[in-house]
Amino acid sequence: MKFFDRIQESEFLKSFEKRNKKQMIIMYGRRRIGKTTLLRRVFPDATYFFVDTRSSETLLADFSKQIFAGRFENWENFFRFLLKNNSVIIMDEFQNFLKVDPSVFSILQKVWDETESKVLFILCGSYAGMMKKIFLDAKEPLFGRSDYQIQLKPFSFLDTYKMLKEFGYTFEEAVIWYSILGGVPKYLWYLEESNRIDKKIYSLFFSDFGPLREEGKTLLIGEFGKEHPGYFAVLQAIGTNDRELGEIIDRTGMVRTKAMKYLNELTNHYSITEKVDNFLSGARRGARYRIKDNFLGFWFRFVYSNQNMVEFNPEAALAFVLSNLQTRVGLVFEEVVKSLLPLFHKEGIIPAVPLKVGKHWGKIPGTKNESYEIDLIADCGKELLIFECKWQNKPVTRKAVTDFLKKSEYIKDNRKKIPVIISKAGFKNNIGNEVIKIDLDQIKKIADKHLE
Repeated sequence: MKFFDRIQESEFLKSFEKRNKKQMIIMYGRRRIGKTTLLRRVFPDATYFFVDTRSSETLLADFSKQIFAGRFENWENFFRFLLKNNSVIIMDEFQNFLKVDPSVFSILQKVWDETESKVLFILCGSYAGMMKKIFLDAKEPLFGRSDYQIQLKPFSFLDTYKMLKEFGYTFEEAVIWYSILGGVPKYLWYLEESNRIDKKIYSLFFSDFGPLREEGKTLLIGEFGKEHPGYFAVLQAIGTNDRELGEIIDRTGMVRTKAMKYLNELTNHYSITEKVDNFLSGARRGARYRIKDNFLGFWFRFVYSNQNMVEFNPEAALAFVLSNLQTRVGLVFEEVVKSLLPLFHKEGIIPAVPLKVGKHWGKIPGTKNESYEIDLIADCGKELLIFECKWQNKPVTRKAVTDFLKKSEYIKDNRKKIPVIISKAGFKNNIGNEVIKIDLDQIKKIADKHLE
């Protein structure tokens, strides 16, 4: 299997080969993100352990056999021998010791503090909340022991496109699949054998043996534990869209304090959701929330929220996805565009360097309840770039441009405003130069050039 991306991470990890002291690295990231693959590739000769949830005695016996012709009596003796006699050690799914034997953390802290070898100890875990608790909570024994904390994130859109391009997918198909699977390498490998989008979605999510049908539960129940129904309710309420707090509360049926508790933890502790502030607005209220992970956003909207349909009529579940997929892709396309803005400027397509980028919305002046929304605003210092992102099958019309320019006038900012429309299907011929026009072919050429 070919190894894609992770150049920066690989180079950073390889730099530890020249260490002259003991060092502890913490690596965490969602399941299927490629942590183990990366570590085994960079350190092929490392001593490797996988912490499963068997009994402490059984795990200790098995670990002992890997490094010693016998059995250690206790975890302290095991760690002393391990750290003294190995150069690089990887302990995978380390957070499982919370279930197996939490006393291991105090034991390891004691042994680590007393160890004088130049060992590199890498502790890896799939559950961000648990790993943060173990190493970043001041009340925990291992607090302050790690030298570096690495969060391995999903591929960017460009890295996803690079992988799918090698599989034979078009740029447009890469955007669509990125909105469904995100940049998770394990999921993207399911696309190695290409097929029609509808057939592939069905085989991955809705067939009896679909590998991603239960994936959201597999990812999150272990993280959330017995409280997972509450977290799932909030994530289901958010779904694909950006939602205001009041709307999330209404959709869950929870009391405000309980919904806020789950939402705050999903945002600040688990990093699964994120807060979307109203860019250029001084109002403190009215912020929105979204699911950061593209795969989970898709899964909660189209699989978890339609469990009965998925179970009893999977063909209808697929039809529901296909009828709503364009809207889903359109939302993710905005984030794709946002990530590519520095390249747009580098290639001379937009005239200024974006310093900050965000979404903006507000009430239409002179109306009571009518509102407007701007897909992206880029603050470039002395001027603003105002973006409309169109993921639709028809070219942008004269009327659409007029409506966009009118909407841009509602923004309460005296700086020069430069309107930009980005269209999947291009533009009608009667549109002049009052807006900067960017189509999908242009974006593809920029992406291809960057990947050369």
